[in-house]
Amino acid sequence: MTSLLPTHLAVPSLSLFISFGSRVSARSVMSSNHQIRVFPSPAELALSLTQLMINESQGKSSFSLGLSGGSLVSLLTRELTKTTGLDTKGWKVAMCDERLVPFTDPESTYGEYLRQLIPSEKLSESQFITIDPSLSVEECAADYTKKLREILPGNDIPVFDMLILGVGPDGHTASLFPGHSLLQVTDQIVAPISDSPKPPAQRITLTLPVINAAKTVVFVATGDGKAAVLKRILQEEESDPLPAARVSPVNGTLLWFLDETAAQHLTCPVEKHSVL
Repeated sequence: MTSLLPTHLAVPSLSLFISFGSRVSARSVMSSNHQIRVFPSPAELALSLTQLMINESQGKSSFSLGLSGGSLVSLLTRELTKTTGLDTKGWKVAMCDERLVPFTDPESTYGEYLRQLIPSEKLSESQFITIDPSLSVEECAADYTKKLREILPGNDIPVFDMLILGVGPDGHTASLFPGHSLLQVTDQIVAPISDSPKPPAQRITLTLPVINAAKTVVFVATGDGKAAVLKRILQEEESDPLPAARVSPVNGTLLWFLDETAAQHLTCPVEKHSVL
């Protein structure tokens, strides 16, 4: 049987160290309820993230995935387009949050996947669960809720196989911002936001109950601009936690994929990976 893993993913060269450099076995180094994996570069992070997606989806007739925007779009596109033998026909892809703009707008998260990833034919337009940007923000959230319930039936709170989230320098994730009332929402799976502190103002977002119901949640953060907030999220206890610090899957796995620059201020144990 031919392996679904591409040649450049099949047998990665993996070195694993704890933060002060002593070699350890390949079991997970746990920090609280999460695993922190640090990579020398964004390229190596993207390679490992793609391998994780393949491993999590392999052998499943359906695989529900929630994606975020920003730099994640180019990271995933670069690796997925190089991957041969990948069977994605059972994948259904939703957005963890989306801006209420036309898909032609550079601010549209789905629009970026449409322009960068879909031309590679690894995924088709029909596999993406998209918003209706012609609706009001409240109607858009209700419509997206209906669409998610159709692809993820059977639970009061839809359960994704995997969510891939980013984190902002202010600690926001998806479109859940510090101090915002949406952090307290428990009766919606998709919520509208009309006063986003980061433009554009109108968006929809998965709520914390949905994020915390996922089987696997992966945070991806790269660059110096994320270093300070990552130390707050991963090492400090605060009376009013930042949105990203509120993510703690009830029955799932929480992973942090960081490059060395983003992880530079961490003093807690981490896994240091090299896959190239």
